[in-house]
Amino acid sequence: MTGPDETDAWWALLNVSTWPERWIEQGGSNSVRWLDQPDTRRAWLHKNTTILEASGVEQGEDWAEVVASQVAGALGVPCADVRLCVRDGRRGSLSLDVAPRGYSLWPANVWLNELIPDYVPHTEEAHGVDPARPDVKRPGHTLENYRQALVDVGPPPTFLNQSFTGFDVLAGYHVLDALIANRDRHTENWGVLDPGISPGQVLLAPSFDHGGSLGFNLSDTDRESMLTQDRLEEWARRGTAHRLEHRKGEPRASLVDAASRALDLASPAARAWWRMHIMELDLSELAEVLGEIKVPSMSGPACRFTIELLRVNLRRLRDGIGTAG
Repeated sequence: MTGPDETDAWWALLNVSTWPERWIEQGGSNSVRWLDQPDTRRAWLHKNTTILEASGVEQGEDWAEVVASQVAGALGVPCADVRLCVRDGRRGSLSLDVAPRGYSLWPANVWLNELIPDYVPHTEEAHGVDPARPDVKRPGHTLENYRQALVDVGPPPTFLNQSFTGFDVLAGYHVLDALIANRDRHTENWGVLDPGISPGQVLLAPSFDHGGSLGFNLSDTDRESMLTQDRLEEWARRGTAHRLEHRKGEPRASLVDAASRALDLASPAARAWWRMHIMELDLSELAEVLGEIKVPSMSGPACRFTIELLRVNLRRLRDGIGTAG
C-alpha cells in the first residue's frame, strides 16, 4: 500500500518501508523523520515506537496517536491526520504535515518568546529559569500568556467556527488533553501557522503529537490490575498539567482543572461551544472498534483500559466543567 486511501479504516496499517526520506527532524533522532508519500509528495512525520532497552517491551505511542486523533475528531478538535505504519519491520506512526501550502509551522515556544516578556523557553536539555523567581518551574508557561499571544491569531483553517480566536480553540485542546490523559502539552507540542510574506492571518495549528496519552507506557499487567481493583480513577486523577507554570513543592493543577481554567479564559461563545461538545460527546463507535480489538498494535488489556479511561475522564470533565457560566 503506497498511502492512506479515503476508504481505509483509520486503524489500517500502512507499510512505508519504500517511502523516500525527506529530512530528519531537527534535534531528533533517526527514528523521527519526514517521509514523502509516493505519487503525492505529501510530507508525513514518521516516528518509531519506543522499545525499552532494559526489558525489550515496545510501548504504544503509535496506537495512542491514532486513537487520540479519533477522540479529537469526535470532540470537534482540529487534529493532524495520523496513521499507523510499519517501516522496515518496525512499528510506528505517521502524522501528516499540518501546514497548508504557503504557511510555515512555528512551535509555540518560538511564538511566545517573541511576544511574551516573562516567558522563558524550556526544554528537557535546558530548563527555563527566571532569576527573579527561582522557585518557579516553567516560568511564563501560563494559560493567561497563551491567550495574550493568541489574541490576534485565528482558528485553524479547518475549524468549524471561524469567528473564534486561536486561544478559543486552544482551550479545546486542553479539554482533549484531560479526556485522553495527555500530560505532554508543552510549547513544542502546539504551534501557529504563519503565512510569512503572503497575505493572510496567522492561525493556530491543528493539534498534534498525542503519543504520550492514554497510558501508552503502562504494562498490560498494570492495566489489568487497575481495571480489576477499581484503581483506574485514582490513576486518572494523578494526571497533572505539569507542563504549565508551577512552584516547586506545590500541587500542580490536574488536567481537568487546567481544561476548566482554559475555558474560563476563553470567550463566552467558545466556552459554551466546548461545554456543549463535552456534554454531547459520543464515543460509542470508537468503543466498538476497541471492543473488537481491531487496532493491530493494541492488546486486549490496552483496548479495555482505553475504553474505561475515556469513560472515567469524560465523567470527570462533565462534573468539573459543568454547564454554568
